[in-house]
Parts: sequence; structure tokens; C-alpha cells
Amino acid sequence: MSPTKPLLTLLTLLATACHPSEGPRAPEPDASATVDQPGDPADAPIGYPGELISTDELTGDFLARQRLEGKFGEREFKFEAVLQLRNGTLTVLGLTPFGTKAFVLEQTGTEVTFKALIDREIPFPPEYMLQDIHRAWLWHVRLPEADQPRPPGSSSVEVAGERVTETWTEDGLVQRTFERLDHEPSGAIRVDYIGGHRSGQPAKKVVLDNGWFGYRLEIQTTQWREL
Repeated sequence: MSPTKPLLTLLTLLATACHPSEGPRAPEPDASATVDQPGDPADAPIGYPGELISTDELTGDFLARQRLEGKFGEREFKFEAVLQLRNGTLTVLGLTPFGTKAFVLEQTGTEVTFKALIDREIPFPPEYMLQDIHRAWLWHVRLPEADQPRPPGSSSVEVAGERVTETWTEDGLVQRTFERLDHEPSGAIRVDYIGGHRSGQPAKKVVLDNGWFGYRLEIQTTQWREL
């Protein structure tokens, strides 16, 4: 199965979670939907490349409430989530459109646990979601001079088989991109921080374009506080 299919199944599930009468299985992606990416999606590698950052390396506990909107091919989706880092555990709480709990995803160290709280199948590795969270919000711990302001300009570093490029302005970090050194998959993941991002002052809006698997996420942080 292409990695985009289980991811889209999750997003469809969250977008339709308020309609349990539709049955326990989320709809499959629309076969007519097209994605601008090289090669046949069926040939895409199984699994999301990259290593999860151990929560033992993470500092600066926080709690965030976020609103997510996205697009995959012709499909659009939206949902809300609560993201928390506290005492060495990273927790993602997915919410239905009614504000009730849809799932709980936790990472402690490099161990991941997942619990679905609605009667629907979610046939995908939870690490997919964590990878995007790490790349957007937590990846600085793997870079030289972690979490320190940089002078305006762009610089690249090779980490864990990937080339990571950051662009800074006077407003802070405005873009981070990831490219696989082995080009498997080809293309790039691009994260844009609208208005700039700094430690303790996260960007209120982040746009993640995943060129590896062909989806786009707009993440609006409506609440953020340090714990």
C-alpha cells in the first residue's frame, strides 16, 4: 500500500468522525484524485523515511492547541488536535468536529503507543504523524547550536541521511526543507513558518508541503503555553 493511502485514511476518518452511522471503516481515497509527484504512487517506498527523535533529547515542555487543514489530490480535510510535551512524553490528542476525543498518540523515548477512541479502523503507522510534528516543531535539537537564533540567510547540514536547509530572517526561522541524500523518495518536504518562528515564540501558522507523499498541511496554532 502506498504511504499516502493510510495517511489519507486517517485524515478522512478525522474529518468524518461525527458520522458513526457510516460504518466502522473509513472511505478509501478517491481513485480519480491525482497528485503531482514523480513516478507511480504504487512504487513509493513503504514507510516514512527518517528516525524519530527520542523524547529524552527534548526540553521545554509546552501545550498547544492546533487547527489543521490539508489537501491530498482533490480531497480536503480539517480537524483539531492538542499537542503536549511534558516530563519526557510527547502526546497528540486528536479531536472530532464535536470536540470529543478521536485518538491518543504518545511517544516516550522512541517508544510509540496509539489508542483509537472512536469505532473506526486506522490502518497506518502512527509514526507518520509524529514525523511531521518532529520536522515542523522539534527538529532543531538535531542541528548545530540547537534553538539558537541565526543571522539572516540560508544554511544546510546533513543529518540522519537527509539534507536539512534552514532560512532565517530578522523575524526568525521562516523555512526548513528536508531532502533525502539517497533520493528515496525524491523531492523535498518544505515547512514554511509564516511570520517567523523562534524558541518560545512559535509561528502562529505553519505550512507543510510534503513533496515525498504529495500532501499539504496548514497548521494554525490557536493556543501555546510553556509548562
